[in-house]
Parts: sequence; structure tokens; C-alpha cells
Amino acid sequence: MLLELHHPLDGYYEGTRFDRSGVFKSLVFRGVELCAPWFEQYAPTRHDAVLGPAEEFSLLQAGPYWLKPGVGLLAPDADPYDRFKLYPVIDPGRWEVEERGTSHFFRHTLDGYYSYTKEIRNLSDHSFEISHALQVLVPWDGTVYNHNFFTLGKLETGPSRRIDFPFRPEGAWRAAYDSVAFTEGGVRFSRTLREGESVYCGDIHEAGKTGMPYEITLREGPLSVHIRGDAPVTHTVLWANHRIACVEPYNRLQAAPGETLRWTLRYQFNCSEP
Repeated sequence: MLLELHHPLDGYYEGTRFDRSGVFKSLVFRGVELCAPWFEQYAPTRHDAVLGPAEEFSLLQAGPYWLKPGVGLLAPDADPYDRFKLYPVIDPGRWEVEERGTSHFFRHTLDGYYSYTKEIRNLSDHSFEISHALQVLVPWDGTVYNHNFFTLGKLETGPSRRIDFPFRPEGAWRAAYDSVAFTEGGVRFSRTLREGESVYCGDIHEAGKTGMPYEITLREGPLSVHIRGDAPVTHTVLWANHRIACVEPYNRLQAAPGETLRWTLRYQFNCSEP
């Protein structure tokens, strides 16, 4: 497994949506690129010009400004916050990056608000984990989710792309799609999505329960990535277009000033039929 990451200040990602720490550059497993550019046009300020596991924190109010963890303090405009827009960064905070053994550490400090450390650590030739420590200095109540922009070697969303859960999922689709549906243990696409077409479900959860365990498997032919987290999932979003299918589990983050929030995600890759 070959993993390359961007530095928060190397100019690759300058959007104000996603956490800038540990933005993936490349992930190759057994000669297959698992996190390839899925967008047709690239710009550093494009809100979703990110690959692989990409995390976004919900917005918090910080006096007259908006607080976006992993980005900094943003200058609001007259309209409600829109995650797809680019906002001026009033205070970008301070970044520190360190490589130690098999770990990459990204530390972001925003004075008066938080100190945040993300560690991405290679566990073996087929797995890695992302651990987080967020020490908050103000009352904190928000969410974080992972967009999981995995291409698994193929820039096409169709019947070969499978999403599996260790439970029966349910949720409300945005429309009556003829291309995708829940199964007893996952999600399947019945045909290849057309260019410009997308599908969306905003509240996937375990049938008959609130929320779901943090455990998902994405498959493309013989390739698979198994994702497991140690924090409760409030709900999960599925968004897919003709080039990618993303499963996005949401975690709730609540803490009082001085407390530290910790959570870990583990990714394991395989290259054999289930």
C-alpha cells in the first residue's frame, strides 16, 4: 500500500469546506489507484477537490465569524452558510506537520477556540487508521462526517459498485430512482449512472433503530475497503454520480470547554471476492 498526503499549506486544497489536514494525494493498493481524481475540472478553491477519506465539520458560530474546524475563522456574508461556496478566511490558525515512523501528524491550532490533531498511520501493507484529538476551548456542539471519495480503480458508478452493511439499512431516497435500491444488507446499482445524473439518500440507518454502527464495506469487483469507526453514527448519507459513490457516516461532537474529543477510523483493503 502506497499512501501520499498533501500538506495543508502546499496549495492543493484551498477550499473552505473540508478539513485541510491529511488531504489525500494518492492511495495505491496492489497496483490499483483507489483514490483517483473523480472531478472533471480541478481548482484549488473548488469546494470538493479532494480524494479518498475527506472530512467536513459542521459550522459553528464564533462571535461575528463562522468557525470551520480544519480551515479557520470565516467571514460570513448576508446569506445563510452554504458549504459549496468559498468564503474569506479571516484567521487560518497555525499548522504543524510531522512525520514520525509510519505516522503523519497534522496539528491545527486556532487560538481561543481549539487545538486539533489528526494522525494518519499505516498499520500494515493493507490498512491504515485516522485518529483525531480535538481539544475545545469553547462550548462545542456539532457534527463531523467522512465523505469517502473512493474510486477503487474505476471511474464509473454502476452494478459493479457495491455497498455493504452488517445490518439491514433503510432510509428515504430523494426521488424514486430506477438505478439504485436498498438490499437486505446494503445498496446496489441496477445500471450505470449517466453523465450529469446523481442519486441521494440523506438518512440511512439500521432498520428499526436510531443510527447505525460505524461499519461499511465498499466493493468494486475483487477490490474492497472495509471501514470501521469507534464513534456512534447518527445517520449516513449516500451521494453518487456517474463517477463516484460516497457513503458518509455522521458523528455528533459535543464537549464543554477544556474537554478533548477523540475518535478513530480504520480502513482495511482486500483484493479477493467476498
